[in-house]
Amino acid sequence: MEQQKMRKLESRKAEQKPMLKRVLCNYLPVSDLELAAKWYTEIFGLELKRRDPGGAILVLGDGQWLFLLETTEKRTANFVTSQWDGNEKTYEMFSLTFEVENIVELHKKLRDSGVEVEPLMDLDSCGLQFKFKDPDGNKFNVWQDPATA
Repeated sequence: MEQQKMRKLESRKAEQKPMLKRVLCNYLPVSDLELAAKWYTEIFGLELKRRDPGGAILVLGDGQWLFLLETTEKRTANFVTSQWDGNEKTYEMFSLTFEVENIVELHKKLRDSGVEVEPLMDLDSCGLQFKFKDPDGNKFNVWQDPATA
């Protein structure tokens, strides 16, 4: 009888889908909306869908939206943790990882544009990655699927 209940419970769990489907959009704090929108469109070629006093909407290659919102005080989306990459000290963590198709080209473009960029790293089965900061100090990770490299 107990085994029957367990099988029923396991069967129900297997049929359930996660209630959160995907990330639709992300919000980034910026100190100057006009300058930030220009930077993201020029550096990354993102489409500026809308720009008004309420913020700017940028469109990534897969259609996901990236909102830029001007902050009332200097702030970034970064946070400090000691739970990353075996780091026992404090680590300034990025809030987003962007997937790209040509990471070497993007890394070079960012360096050539004077963007604060960390070295390109080959993490074997995890693929190529690097980190960069936007003009407001928001830190991001960039990744390329090793299957497409």
